[in-house]
Amino acid sequence: MSRKIIILFIIVLLVLIGAGLAFWKFWPEKRNSSSTVLSSQTGLFGTMVAFNISDAINGTPGKVNALQNGWTEFRKDNSAYQNLLTNLQKVIEDHTKLVKSTGFTMDRGSFGYFTWNVIEPQKGQFDWGLTDIYSKGVANAGIKISAVIQPFAGWDQKNTQVNANCSMLDAAYYDYKAGAPNDLTEYEIFLTKTVERYKDSVAVWEIGNEPDANCSGYENNPEAYFNLLKISSETIKKANQQAKVVNGGASGHSNNSDEVNFWTKFFALGGGQYIDYFNLHYNTERSHDAKLDTATFQEDLTFWNNLMDKNGGKKPLYLTEFGIYSGSPSDQLAGQLLQGQSPATSQPISPIQGGNQGVQTPTAPSLTGQNFPNESQEAQAVLYFKDSILAFANSVEYIFIDLIGPDGNLVGSSMAFNTDGKERLFLTGLKTINQKLAGFSKSEKIADGQYKFTVNNKTIYALWSGAIPSEISGKVKVTDIKGQEQRLDSAGIKLSSDQPILIEL
Repeated sequence: MSRKIIILFIIVLLVLIGAGLAFWKFWPEKRNSSSTVLSSQTGLFGTMVAFNISDAINGTPGKVNALQNGWTEFRKDNSAYQNLLTNLQKVIEDHTKLVKSTGFTMDRGSFGYFTWNVIEPQKGQFDWGLTDIYSKGVANAGIKISAVIQPFAGWDQKNTQVNANCSMLDAAYYDYKAGAPNDLTEYEIFLTKTVERYKDSVAVWEIGNEPDANCSGYENNPEAYFNLLKISSETIKKANQQAKVVNGGASGHSNNSDEVNFWTKFFALGGGQYIDYFNLHYNTERSHDAKLDTATFQEDLTFWNNLMDKNGGKKPLYLTEFGIYSGSPSDQLAGQLLQGQSPATSQPISPIQGGNQGVQTPTAPSLTGQNFPNESQEAQAVLYFKDSILAFANSVEYIFIDLIGPDGNLVGSSMAFNTDGKERLFLTGLKTINQKLAGFSKSEKIADGQYKFTVNNKTIYALWSGAIPSEISGKVKVTDIKGQEQRLDSAGIKLSSDQPILIEL
């Protein structure tokens, strides 16, 4: 071999080595060996229904109950529809500043935006107006979308009976008719066109919402939902190979046998191979039997992870509904708001101001006026902090938090801002976690109330019980749930259950 060839070979080899090192350095870090990190996201939290269609609906002149007869009837009034589009642009502008201030990187949109009936109100006739405005607004906010596909169109569901018990706003967008698509070819056309149009805006596609619950069209029928999910996932991946797909959020908890049976059957059928994450809801801490501790949440996380382990392998978890109330709300107030009624005026109000579009409850809870135990914003912030750490230490990839809601309300007080735009204390703690732990590559439980995370080759501890781990020594940086940082001698730090902290060596 000539000298020139040897030199050329060495140069090429050095170039390849350099390129390889650069590739390795900038390759996105994985959370753990089983995680499929959201490729376009670097955060841990997202907002939920931050740009709520119902805020714009309620601003439509003379249309206070605009959707009471369903989307098809509403859409016949073009003046009302054009008012809705105008009002929606204003809602998005008003809320964008709040969304940006969270530092979160994704929004789980109002269900109407990606409902088949809204995008294709008549067979073969597509109307992208509502969804385009939302997509552009989210882009202006610098975030991505977790899109909830509601696979129902009134013209496709013509043989499906209206479910009179399901009167919540979600169902109005598909005319209160929910069942398996009758014409799968038309459904695939709708889904393909939607994915192709919004592939640059949407990071994750959710298929339905709480399919294990009433009003979903799939209650007690996991086989039918498996078929829908399989067809949807294959169609989405064909339209965009980089797309991520998740199931409609599981409403069941590990103590609800019917809903657990639904997902056990789903995974036994092979559902896990068609999702990138397993989507679940955890609203127990704002329910009538709220324990207001971390133990129940840990039980649920363990249950779902074990269920997947037994059925083809664990997928990262995706927590799209999550809430812990503050104050001492009345269940009478909560019941009125879940039905979209203002307790003062009995007029419909925006779910983002007091209800939750994800609630699959056809009727209000007990209207006895009983108050829930008082929970201060400080105690609420502690629970949000602990549960978030538990979540990320148990394979949760992403957590969504509602944006705006009123004080003194079971649902509204679990949102990041009150209706005056004032930030609730717990949001500060979540932003601190997001700032410190986003992009972590490894998590480890040391003991109850003691966890450590590896972030860019740095170790960060989340602690609230027991003694300081022996591996921590010397001066350390301590950050509390209010985001306040101090340099302290580790020997003098005493851990407290009501004052969780992050420690950086």
